[in-house]
Amino acid sequence: MKRNTELPMSPAQELIVKRLVETVKKNRTFFLTGHEKPDGDTVGSELAFASFLKKNGKRVVMANTGAIPDYCRFLKGSESIKTAQRISGKFDVAVIFECSGPERMGNIIDIKTQAKTVVNIDHHAHYGLFGDINLVNPDASSNSEQLCPIFLRAGHRLSKDEATALYVGLVTDTGRFQQENTRAQSHRVAAHLLETGVNVAEVYRQVYGTRSVSALRLMSRALASLRLVNNDRVAVLRLSKEDFLATGAGDGDTEDVVNRGLLPPSVLVSVFLREQGESVKISLRGKGEVDLCRLAVSLGGGGHKNASGVTLAEPLDRAEIKVLSLLKKVL
Repeated sequence: MKRNTELPMSPAQELIVKRLVETVKKNRTFFLTGHEKPDGDTVGSELAFASFLKKNGKRVVMANTGAIPDYCRFLKGSESIKTAQRISGKFDVAVIFECSGPERMGNIIDIKTQAKTVVNIDHHAHYGLFGDINLVNPDASSNSEQLCPIFLRAGHRLSKDEATALYVGLVTDTGRFQQENTRAQSHRVAAHLLETGVNVAEVYRQVYGTRSVSALRLMSRALASLRLVNNDRVAVLRLSKEDFLATGAGDGDTEDVVNRGLLPPSVLVSVFLREQGESVKISLRGKGEVDLCRLAVSLGGGGHKNASGVTLAEPLDRAEIKVLSLLKKVL
């Protein structure tokens, strides 16, 4: 694709992207990070943007407070993404992906003292405008989708490795192009990426077609816990600390569990609760009947209308009661 109009943006977004491209040209050192539990879109965005910066002679540090998912480790450069609670040093620019505020990145750096310029790139319905440059589009399916027009306008020709990283972000955040956040632009971007030679079958095998034995055993326990409540409109799946210990699996092995709860035809919302230390992580998925982002925000979380999450510092049973009582009201 050679024309910018093939990946259109609004006039307001065009101005923001122009500022972002100018910022890249003028500065030397960059720090890239995302939300505390990085997913395919966070990792894909970090890797593609870092590669773009390095090709333009920039110095780049990438780090997240949480480890990247195993399914992202086949992506070129993924080993250079650090896992740390805190990063020292000062940077000309900090680029923060998918965070409503500094706390969502675990305050891995102090953006007021460690970065001269802060770039906030986000696509969630619940967002913050904490950056000096804020490229925020809640209508975009993913950050990976938002980055492609930036590269075009910067005159950057995507390599196969960069495109593969972005494709992983696009595929995972749209649920393989099956979720409501998939739009025409998502498919335009996908076509643009595939033209670089992305191996779609290999991406599928790495992201969806491979699971460890411990992950499969954990999935069986999660499915065994399934029960329907609220006139069969809400599916509940649970995993305790004992389930993780018994299977030897980790939180990264819970990918796709919450989506299984949406399979029964009567279910409108799937709730997946899992114990992690002294807290409970809750994933919410829906079919469009309930604004799950609003519900998650009311509990201190966030996300999208049909895909949100929150962490509660409460026992498993109490956390479940709290979420289900709120769901009962909105249903």
